[in-house]
Amino acid sequence: MWPVPARAAEDWNKPPFPNWSDSTIARVVTDSPWAKRRTVPLEWRKREERPFSPSDVPGTGPNANKPFGSPVGGIGVPRTSLPYTADILIRWASALPVRQAKALYRQRDGKLDPSKIEELTGPPESDYVLEIYGVPAEVAHRGTGSIEALAVASVTMRTARGRVIKPGSAEAKLTGSTLTILVHFPRTVALERKDEEIECRGDFQIFRFAERFKLSSMMYLGRLEL
Repeated sequence: MWPVPARAAEDWNKPPFPNWSDSTIARVVTDSPWAKRRTVPLEWRKREERPFSPSDVPGTGPNANKPFGSPVGGIGVPRTSLPYTADILIRWASALPVRQAKALYRQRDGKLDPSKIEELTGPPESDYVLEIYGVPAEVAHRGTGSIEALAVASVTMRTARGRVIKPGSAEAKLTGSTLTILVHFPRTVALERKDEEIECRGDFQIFRFAERFKLSSMMYLGRLEL
């Protein structure tokens, strides 16, 4: 965990983008109102079925993979055994400050012209997109399609007022040894600050997650950003 002092919702653009420090960029994508970092246990034994065998996973052994690279996505390094836990990031990839932080990271890491920032930030997402980053690639041993199906079937978003929103689609992407899961919730079910809080949870069989986000802390440039 990267402990940082709490910040008022409207303080996240001080100094204004793109004049953010490297530490601000890291906080926005790892420990902010839009991003939470959690350690989750991994259950490699199938529930009420036969034990999970490492031989079921392509690429295990001396040259198998180890998760987690940079905080915004990257290539991992080899590992020799299946992990018992995973440090994952649960964040709103569609939120403007997260997109801006990722853009700054790529621009500075690649030593690109600062004029590329707007292009790297990209246009607003048509959906609310919840990103689950840092999942070990071995979780997708049955293919990314199985993870996408589990995401659509199990991930939900519940507001403090009791509204339940289900995803319309999901994407699972393998980058090196890291699996990133993007869960798309339709914006046709609009969230408002008066919803107070949202809880996102899901069950991917090998791991589960549950995370809460306080909407009043997710105000940015005068509007709720998800």
